[in-house]
Amino acid sequence: MDVKNFVEACDPQDVQSALIQILSRYTQPAFGALPKREADILIFEVMRSLNLLPEDASVYDLMTDLRITRSKATQLLFDTAIRKFDENPALLDAKVLDVLCSARFHKDADQFFLLEVEDPMLNANLKEKVRKAGHISDSSFNTALIRLPLDAITDLAASLLPPELQFEVKNALVAAGAPEETTFKNVVTASLKALGAKVMGSAADGVIDEAGAFLAPILRNTGEIVEKWMPIFATDEG
Repeated sequence: MDVKNFVEACDPQDVQSALIQILSRYTQPAFGALPKREADILIFEVMRSLNLLPEDASVYDLMTDLRITRSKATQLLFDTAIRKFDENPALLDAKVLDVLCSARFHKDADQFFLLEVEDPMLNANLKEKVRKAGHISDSSFNTALIRLPLDAITDLAASLLPPELQFEVKNALVAAGAPEETTFKNVVTASLKALGAKVMGSAADGVIDEAGAFLAPILRNTGEIVEKWMPIFATDEG
Protein backbone atom coordinates (compact mmCIF):
# COMPACT_ATOMS: atom_id res chain seq x y z
CA MET A 1 0.00 0.00 0.00
CA ASP A 2 1.58 3.25 -1.19
CA VAL A 3 0.25 5.61 1.46
CA LYS A 4 2.58 8.51 0.58
CA ASN A 5 1.61 8.74 -3.09
CA PHE A 6 -2.06 8.22 -2.31
CA VAL A 7 -2.17 10.99 0.29
CA GLU A 8 -0.27 13.36 -2.00
CA ALA A 9 -2.91 12.76 -4.68
CA CYS A 10 -5.82 13.43 -2.29
CA ASP A 11 -7.70 16.70 -2.04
CA PRO A 12 -5.78 18.78 0.55
CA GLN A 13 -9.04 19.67 2.32
CA ASP A 14 -9.88 15.99 2.75
CA VAL A 15 -6.43 15.31 4.19
CA GLN A 16 -6.76 18.30 6.52
CA SER A 17 -10.15 17.09 7.75
CA ALA A 18 -8.74 13.60 8.34
CA LEU A 19 -5.80 14.99 10.33
CA ILE A 20 -8.14 17.13 12.46
CA GLN A 21 -10.29 14.06 13.15
CA ILE A 22 -7.27 11.99 14.22
CA LEU A 23 -5.72 14.64 16.46
CA SER A 24 -9.04 15.65 18.02
CA ARG A 25 -9.97 12.14 19.03
CA TYR A 26 -6.46 11.07 20.06
CA THR A 27 -6.06 13.98 22.44
CA GLN A 28 -9.45 13.52 24.16
CA PRO A 29 -9.86 13.46 27.10
CA ALA A 30 -6.06 13.58 27.29
CA PHE A 31 -3.15 12.76 24.98
CA GLY A 32 -2.58 9.00 24.79
CA ALA A 33 -5.73 8.10 26.73
CA LEU A 34 -7.37 6.49 23.70
CA PRO A 35 -7.11 2.68 23.99
CA LYS A 36 -5.13 0.96 21.24
CA ARG A 37 -8.23 -0.77 19.88
CA GLU A 38 -10.04 2.56 19.57
CA ALA A 39 -6.96 4.12 17.96
CA ASP A 40 -6.87 1.29 15.40
CA ILE A 41 -10.56 1.83 14.63
CA LEU A 42 -9.96 5.59 14.29
CA ILE A 43 -7.15 5.14 11.76
CA PHE A 44 -9.15 2.47 9.91
CA GLU A 45 -12.17 4.78 9.62
CA VAL A 46 -10.02 7.66 8.40
CA MET A 47 -8.37 5.46 5.77
CA ARG A 48 -11.81 4.47 4.55
CA SER A 49 -13.03 8.08 4.54
CA LEU A 50 -10.09 8.99 2.28
CA ASN A 51 -10.81 5.91 0.14
CA LEU A 52 -7.34 4.59 0.83
CA LEU A 53 -9.32 1.49 1.80
CA PRO A 54 -12.54 0.97 -0.20
CA GLU A 55 -15.75 0.97 1.84
CA ASP A 56 -16.64 -2.47 0.43
CA ALA A 57 -13.18 -3.99 0.91
CA SER A 58 -13.41 -7.70 1.71
CA VAL A 59 -11.78 -9.44 4.64
CA TYR A 60 -9.16 -10.79 2.23
CA ASP A 61 -8.50 -7.28 0.84
CA LEU A 62 -7.89 -5.98 4.37
CA MET A 63 -5.64 -8.92 5.20
CA THR A 64 -3.43 -8.25 2.20
CA ASP A 65 -3.52 -4.43 2.18
CA LEU A 66 -2.95 -4.01 5.91
CA ARG A 67 -0.93 -7.21 6.42
CA ILE A 68 -3.10 -8.37 9.31
CA THR A 69 -4.74 -11.64 10.30
CA ARG A 70 -8.22 -12.68 9.27
CA SER A 71 -9.47 -12.29 12.84
CA LYS A 72 -8.07 -8.74 13.04
CA ALA A 73 -9.65 -7.80 9.70
CA THR A 74 -12.99 -9.28 10.76
CA GLN A 75 -12.87 -7.45 14.10
CA LEU A 76 -12.18 -4.10 12.40
CA LEU A 77 -15.16 -4.56 10.12
CA PHE A 78 -17.39 -5.56 13.03
CA ASP A 79 -16.29 -2.68 15.28
CA THR A 80 -16.81 -0.02 12.63
CA ALA A 81 -20.11 -1.51 11.44
CA ILE A 82 -21.68 -1.72 14.88
CA ARG A 83 -20.97 1.97 15.46
CA LYS A 84 -22.48 2.95 12.14
CA PHE A 85 -25.58 0.78 12.52
CA ASP A 86 -26.13 1.86 16.13
CA GLU A 87 -26.37 5.45 14.87
CA ASN A 88 -28.78 4.49 12.07
CA PRO A 89 -30.42 1.04 12.51
CA ALA A 90 -32.31 1.41 9.22
CA LEU A 91 -29.00 1.01 7.41
CA LEU A 92 -28.80 -2.57 8.63
CA ASP A 93 -32.17 -3.51 7.11
CA ALA A 94 -31.06 -1.86 3.88
CA LYS A 95 -27.95 -4.04 3.90
CA VAL A 96 -30.05 -7.15 4.50
CA LEU A 97 -32.10 -6.21 1.44
CA ASP A 98 -28.89 -5.90 -0.58
CA VAL A 99 -27.84 -9.37 0.51
CA LEU A 100 -31.19 -10.94 -0.37
CA CYS A 101 -31.14 -9.24 -3.76
CA SER A 102 -27.81 -10.91 -4.53
CA ALA A 103 -28.81 -14.38 -3.27
CA ARG A 104 -27.89 -17.44 -5.29
CA PHE A 105 -29.50 -20.84 -5.57
CA HIS A 106 -28.19 -23.74 -3.56
CA LYS A 107 -27.96 -27.02 -5.46
CA ASP A 108 -31.30 -27.93 -3.87
CA ALA A 109 -32.86 -24.82 -5.37
CA ASP A 110 -36.44 -25.83 -4.63
CA GLN A 111 -35.58 -26.01 -0.93
CA PHE A 112 -32.67 -23.68 -0.16
CA PHE A 113 -31.11 -20.37 -1.12
CA LEU A 114 -27.45 -19.50 -0.59
CA LEU A 115 -26.28 -16.09 0.65
CA GLU A 116 -22.70 -14.87 0.89
CA VAL A 117 -22.36 -12.39 3.77
CA GLU A 118 -18.76 -11.61 4.64
CA ASP A 119 -19.49 -8.50 6.72
CA PRO A 120 -19.47 -9.92 10.27
CA MET A 121 -22.03 -7.48 11.67
CA LEU A 122 -24.46 -8.06 8.81
CA ASN A 123 -23.85 -11.80 8.98
CA ALA A 124 -24.71 -11.89 12.69
CA ASN A 125 -27.78 -9.68 12.22
CA LEU A 126 -29.14 -11.78 9.38
CA LYS A 127 -28.69 -15.01 11.33
CA GLU A 128 -30.42 -13.44 14.33
CA LYS A 129 -33.38 -12.38 12.19
CA VAL A 130 -33.59 -15.94 10.89
CA ARG A 131 -33.38 -17.36 14.43
CA LYS A 132 -36.11 -15.06 15.71
CA ALA A 133 -38.33 -16.18 12.83
CA GLY A 134 -37.94 -19.76 14.06
CA HIS A 135 -35.50 -21.05 11.44
CA ILE A 136 -31.97 -22.43 11.46
CA SER A 137 -29.30 -21.02 9.15
CA ASP A 138 -26.53 -23.34 7.98
CA SER A 139 -22.97 -21.96 7.80
CA SER A 140 -21.17 -25.20 8.53
CA PHE A 141 -19.04 -25.13 5.39
CA ASN A 142 -18.04 -21.47 5.52
CA THR A 143 -19.17 -18.86 8.06
CA ALA A 144 -19.62 -16.30 5.27
CA LEU A 145 -21.97 -18.61 3.35
CA ILE A 146 -25.48 -18.92 4.77
CA ARG A 147 -27.84 -21.58 3.48
CA LEU A 148 -31.47 -20.74 4.20
CA PRO A 149 -34.69 -22.70 3.65
CA LEU A 150 -37.33 -21.02 1.51
CA ASP A 151 -39.58 -20.37 4.51
CA ALA A 152 -36.77 -18.37 6.12
CA ILE A 153 -36.42 -16.21 2.99
CA THR A 154 -40.17 -15.59 3.07
CA ASP A 155 -40.12 -14.64 6.76
CA LEU A 156 -37.21 -12.27 6.16
CA ALA A 157 -39.16 -10.61 3.35
CA ALA A 158 -42.19 -10.30 5.62
CA SER A 159 -40.08 -8.68 8.34
CA LEU A 160 -38.71 -6.11 5.90
CA LEU A 161 -41.91 -5.18 4.04
CA PRO A 162 -44.82 -3.24 5.56
CA PRO A 163 -48.29 -4.87 5.31
CA GLU A 164 -49.43 -2.71 2.40
CA LEU A 165 -46.43 -3.76 0.31
CA GLN A 166 -46.95 -7.40 1.26
CA PHE A 167 -50.48 -7.09 -0.12
CA GLU A 168 -49.16 -5.63 -3.39
CA VAL A 169 -46.53 -8.35 -3.72
CA LYS A 170 -49.07 -11.11 -3.07
CA ASN A 171 -51.48 -9.77 -5.71
CA ALA A 172 -48.72 -9.21 -8.25
CA LEU A 173 -47.39 -12.76 -7.87
CA VAL A 174 -50.90 -14.18 -8.24
CA ALA A 175 -51.39 -12.02 -11.34
CA ALA A 176 -48.15 -13.50 -12.71
CA GLY A 177 -49.51 -17.01 -12.20
CA ALA A 178 -48.64 -17.96 -8.63
CA PRO A 179 -51.05 -20.21 -6.71
CA GLU A 180 -53.78 -18.10 -5.14
CA GLU A 181 -52.90 -18.76 -1.51
CA THR A 182 -54.48 -16.89 1.39
CA THR A 183 -51.40 -15.20 2.84
CA PHE A 184 -48.35 -13.28 1.64
CA LYS A 185 -46.03 -15.90 3.09
CA ASN A 186 -47.80 -18.80 1.40
CA VAL A 187 -47.80 -17.10 -2.00
CA VAL A 188 -44.13 -16.12 -1.79
CA THR A 189 -43.03 -19.56 -0.58
CA ALA A 190 -44.99 -21.28 -3.37
CA SER A 191 -43.44 -18.89 -5.88
CA LEU A 192 -39.92 -19.58 -4.63
CA LYS A 193 -40.51 -23.33 -4.87
CA ALA A 194 -41.70 -22.93 -8.46
CA LEU A 195 -38.67 -20.80 -9.25
CA GLY A 196 -36.28 -23.33 -7.72
CA ALA A 197 -37.87 -26.20 -9.60
CA LYS A 198 -37.67 -24.20 -12.82
CA VAL A 199 -33.97 -23.48 -12.38
CA MET A 200 -33.12 -27.05 -11.47
CA GLY A 201 -35.22 -28.63 -14.20
CA SER A 202 -35.03 -26.18 -17.09
CA ALA A 203 -31.76 -24.27 -16.81
CA ALA A 204 -31.34 -24.44 -20.57
CA ASP A 205 -34.39 -22.20 -20.98
CA GLY A 206 -32.30 -19.18 -20.05
CA VAL A 207 -33.35 -18.72 -16.43
CA ILE A 208 -30.34 -17.39 -14.56
CA ASP A 209 -29.11 -19.13 -11.42
CA GLU A 210 -29.25 -16.04 -9.24
CA ALA A 211 -32.23 -15.96 -6.93
CA GLY A 212 -31.66 -12.29 -6.18
CA ALA A 213 -32.78 -11.30 -9.67
CA PHE A 214 -36.24 -12.61 -8.76
CA LEU A 215 -36.26 -11.49 -5.14
CA ALA A 216 -35.37 -7.89 -6.05
CA PRO A 217 -38.80 -7.04 -7.58
CA ILE A 218 -40.53 -8.51 -4.51
CA LEU A 219 -38.39 -6.51 -2.10
CA ARG A 220 -37.87 -3.28 -4.04
CA ASN A 221 -40.14 -2.77 -7.03
CA THR A 222 -43.50 -4.54 -7.11
CA GLY A 223 -44.21 -3.06 -10.53
CA GLU A 224 -41.67 -5.45 -12.07
CA ILE A 225 -43.03 -8.63 -10.47
CA VAL A 226 -45.49 -9.68 -13.19
CA GLU A 227 -43.00 -9.25 -16.03
CA LYS A 228 -40.22 -11.06 -14.16
CA TRP A 229 -42.25 -13.93 -12.73
CA MET A 230 -44.83 -14.68 -15.43
CA PRO A 231 -42.42 -16.82 -17.53
CA ILE A 232 -41.76 -18.99 -14.48
CA PHE A 233 -45.41 -19.86 -13.93
CA ALA A 234 -46.29 -19.97 -17.63
CA THR A 235 -43.61 -22.59 -18.24
CA ASP A 236 -44.72 -24.61 -15.22
CA GLU A 237 -48.31 -24.58 -16.44
CA GLY A 238 -47.36 -25.50 -19.94
